[in-house]
Amino acid sequence: MKIAFISDIHSNIHALSAVMEEIEKENVDEIYCCGDIVGYNAFPGECIELVDKYVKASVRGNHDHATINGDTIWFNEYGVAGINYCRKVLSDEKIKFLESLPTHLHFNREGIKFYIVHGSPRNELFEYIFPSTSEETFEEFSISVDANVVVLGHTHIPMKRKIGETLFLNPGSVGQPRDGNPKASFVIFDCKNKEAVFRRVNYNIEEAKRAIIDRGLPLFLAERLDLGI
Repeated sequence: MKIAFISDIHSNIHALSAVMEEIEKENVDEIYCCGDIVGYNAFPGECIELVDKYVKASVRGNHDHATINGDTIWFNEYGVAGINYCRKVLSDEKIKFLESLPTHLHFNREGIKFYIVHGSPRNELFEYIFPSTSEETFEEFSISVDANVVVLGHTHIPMKRKIGETLFLNPGSVGQPRDGNPKASFVIFDCKNKEAVFRRVNYNIEEAKRAIIDRGLPLFLAERLDLGI
């Protein structure tokens, strides 16, 4: 069984469509999302529709959460602009979809226990767990979470860390990568051989940038897509 994990789509329908096309070629059995379907970019509604159609389940990210309740106290000006835009353009039906998202998921596939969360097991929406995060922190999570594979989002940076018997993954970001590589990122986990393979996909960044500018979102949100920051 193959499982694709995606994260941090951030309303980038051009990137999400390219990723979904690539996943379709890989004979993947299920797709899971680690949150932040919306925010920053120009097409939150379209991204929700695609996730609802093709993704087995998604957890809630901090931008999804803020789009629901309007609380932007923890966000910088670019995050606030994206959230306010989402709250303006999304229908009540789309907001209800975001409200339905849990803050974490547990499931078992072929004897492998998975745990999915946007931030971390101790702060599900807001804590950043980077590849450079201390081994002690990962050890704490490996003890506190009953899972063989823990999949996180939020940082927009791909990650693979093995601590004891627990594998920690971050798929990276579909819609706003921050590792210096502008290509959309995701990861496929093969349950048979217990291997995780990261993939990067080109998409039409120019169209995504144009849409951001046309809708009056901050110019920096368009410029950063070229840079992968």
